[in-house]
Order: sequence, then structure tokens, then C-alpha cells
Amino acid sequence: MARILAAVGMVLSLLAAACSPTVPTRNAAPDYSLAQDWVSLPKAPQKAVDVFWVYPTVYQGKPVVAPIDSAQMRQGAEFTLLVQASVFEDSANIFAPLYRQTNLSVVSMDRATRERYFSVGRGDVKKAFAYYLKNLNHGRPFILAGHSQGAEVLTAIVRENLDRPELRDKMVAAYIIGWSITRQDLADHPFLKICRSANQTGCIVTYNSVAAGYQAEAPTILPDAVSVNPLSWRSDDGLAPASENLGSVIFDEQGQRQTFAHFTSARNQVGGLVVAPTDPSILTGLPFGPGVYHVYDYNLFYMNLKANAAQRIKAFRAGGAPGK
Repeated sequence: MARILAAVGMVLSLLAAACSPTVPTRNAAPDYSLAQDWVSLPKAPQKAVDVFWVYPTVYQGKPVVAPIDSAQMRQGAEFTLLVQASVFEDSANIFAPLYRQTNLSVVSMDRATRERYFSVGRGDVKKAFAYYLKNLNHGRPFILAGHSQGAEVLTAIVRENLDRPELRDKMVAAYIIGWSITRQDLADHPFLKICRSANQTGCIVTYNSVAAGYQAEAPTILPDAVSVNPLSWRSDDGLAPASENLGSVIFDEQGQRQTFAHFTSARNQVGGLVVAPTDPSILTGLPFGPGVYHVYDYNLFYMNLKANAAQRIKAFRAGGAPGK
């Protein structure tokens, strides 16, 4: 089997140490009126629903923050459309902005410095989302979706925007995967709702995949994180057996895919989603060490996510199962 691609999500752990680079200036900011500053920009949307996709950490350059014209970042972002965002492509038009994300060197920085660098990408995506709503959405319902750093950015988007009923009522669901929504988030922002069934709309799906006992090793699992099981679509700690897994889809470096039916069970435990792959040896992209399956958050449940997106869209268009 070809070596499983490790550069999806936060698989860039072998980055060279960065040397105190500067944050890009406003002159380097993307212009979302230009097609070149989008990874995916449908010219003539054919579907009734959109996905606003925010890609995970793919940038490998030495400056902490990527320039918007980084060819390497664009290539990595485009690859996520194939190996992750493709779960939505049969159901929705995919809009995906380029943004100036950070490399992994921020992990070792103090919080204030890290937040300063993260704020660049967050600012870009906020502007992209505002531009999308004003100029590209044309009244269609939408899904918010991302992974890892992209999911962290979307966390800020939902906190700051879903208090607006006119926007909240247009959101089919948010798939904030590979990052944490915490109970404190829910207490501070009561308009945020966690998905508790497969056809609920206006709600958030969030989880982080780990082997049993490895929750503390996953930097994306924050204290008091909430988790939604992508096999049962519930947030309780009931075990969803592997028989409920419609298919894990693993991609190699050339984008060739292999589908493994019933590859893993899933259970929400201690803030993480505990999985038990039938053959963990094929999951070689482990930047955070053994037992942390962050890179495969979408892939382990690929076919279930694909089916669920279609199911929530159908429920939304029928006017049923709103967030509660």
C-alpha cells in the first residue's frame, strides 16, 4: 500500500524552527473580490445549498504566517478539497477562501504571541465570510465546515455571528471537526447548539479522534470539550459499533482512495472521540504521536459524514429538526 498521506490537517510536524518572522502587513491581505484568493469558487452554483470550507494546517514555510500567494499552501489547501471537503461535494456548492494561516511553530509560543499570529488568518476568514454572504451566497442555506486550524477559525465565526437570527436560520449545520467546542463556549454563547441527532439542523458537529486513553495527548481537545459521535450523531457516551460505520476512506499521496467498511467504532469519552480501528497500522500520519488520529478525523467517518450532510440538508429544506 502506498504510504498514507500525512499532510492533511496538522501533519506538518517536521517543520524547521522558524526565526522570529514578522506578521504580514495589510498590503499582503487577500482580496476576496478576486478569484485568485479562493481555493474553490463556483462560477455557476448548481446546488441549492453551499458549504463554506476552511482548510486545516497545510502550510510548511518558515515564516510563521503564510503569504497569501504561497504556492505550497494553495496546493495543500486544494488537496483538502479532495480528501476532506469532498464529503460535501455531492450535496452542496463548495466555497473555500485562501487565508494566511500559521505553520506549526506557533504550538511552542506563549499564548499572547500565538494569538497574535492566529489573528491574521482569523481576520482573513472573517472578511471572506462577510464577502461570501454579501456577494456570493444569494440567499442559499449554508454549511460551515473545516478541520484543525480551519475549525479553530470557524469557532470564532460561529461565536461572533450566530447570535444573528437571520444568519442562524440559514445555517444547515456547522462541522467544526478537529477542534473543540467546550461547555464554557455553550454557556457563554447560548445560541450555539450541539447536534444531538442525525437530522437536527442549525447545530454543531465537533469531535477529535483518539485511541482510548490518549485524550490528554491531543492538543486540540480542550478542557471540558463536547464531542458528537459521527456514527450515532449523539453527544452521550454510548458506544456506536463499527457495524454503523458506512466506510472509512483513506487517500494516498496521489489522491487514490481506499474504502474500508466497518473500520472503527466510536465513543465519546473524556472530551475525545475514542476510536478502535481494525488495522491502525495503515494510519501513519500521526504528528501528535501514537493514538492521536487527528489527521483522520474526516477520513475515519467519511461515508457517514457524506450521508449525514445530505440528511441534514434534506431536513433543513423540509423545515424540520431545528437546533434546540
